[in-house]
Amino acid sequence: MSDIIKELLDEDAFDPKKLFDEEEYSTLIIAREGFSKKDNTAADLLEGLLEKGITRQESEAIFLKLKESNSVDLMVNAIKKADRIDEKTILTAACWESCLDFTNHFLFFVELTCHDSFLLSLEALTVVEYCEGTVDEPTLTKAMLIAQNTKSNNKELINDLIENIKSRIA
Repeated sequence: MSDIIKELLDEDAFDPKKLFDEEEYSTLIIAREGFSKKDNTAADLLEGLLEKGITRQESEAIFLKLKESNSVDLMVNAIKKADRIDEKTILTAACWESCLDFTNHFLFFVELTCHDSFLLSLEALTVVEYCEGTVDEPTLTKAMLIAQNTKSNNKELINDLIENIKSRIA
């Protein structure tokens, strides 16, 4: 009998109640149907970022691996699927810390910047600021409308967002 099966059959191996305790485990589930080996590895890395007690050194190693695998779309999808604000914040920070370009998801991060959570808003604004590609005029117009009409309490961050959008308009 394999070790995995032994562990699954061992009633004392884990406490099922802990599986639903947000303080014990992350609940992010990344749908992996049709994933390549590279995508599975990137999903494992993202889930690893949410582990309690992860060190800065471990995080930086994950950021490097995410950059190497160019996991932009996977990272955005993980943020969308994350239910908890703290998970969204960690995953959003991973976007800019991995030094990947999220220009193709500019509007998504503009919308996240308008969130009431200060930390999530700050991390999303940082991703917007790190977008290196050209954003087309209709997208910038839509982004400006979103930023100007937000009810977010993070006025300083929203002002910075508006200035960033203005600087991109030709």
